[in-house]
Amino acid sequence: MPSWDIHKRWDLKIGIPLKVSDYIVKAIDSKGPSDKAIPMPQDFSKHTLERKMPRSGGKDFAIADIYANLHDRARSGFVQKEDLKFLLKKGEEYVRAYYLHFMLDYLNHQSIREWMNVTGDSIEDCIDKYERNKAVYIPETQEALTEVMDFLKSHAQEVKRDLNL
Repeated sequence: MPSWDIHKRWDLKIGIPLKVSDYIVKAIDSKGPSDKAIPMPQDFSKHTLERKMPRSGGKDFAIADIYANLHDRARSGFVQKEDLKFLLKKGEEYVRAYYLHFMLDYLNHQSIREWMNVTGDSIEDCIDKYERNKAVYIPETQEALTEVMDFLKSHAQEVKRDLNL
């Protein structure tokens, strides 16, 4: 996972205000409402506690339970879609920051680094791979996802330098 400074620098580069960047960094990297090291924004914490995930044959559980046990890359599509619905109400820049954070984490992940070494794939190839295999969106956020991916592709060499790829 890249440093928060890298996340924030790229957020500013795409035009996301620092206040939004800070919010998203804490929302994604926090382990949930009870995380003292990385305090989750209060309204996002409330969202994770109130939104329930259906469980077949059992009692529904709060999204917050998932946050406590999994890092951001491991969150299910259901959870990410619920997060996107919530963030969309806050504004488009929150959605763009969310996607940009996930993309930078994805590109910086050890397995992607190894994949690039073995296959010779470029950052652009990996971004396309993310779109095909990993990207989670709802219809209202697809345009923001495409914008972030196109932005990263157009700045691929800079991303490569910042992530030491």
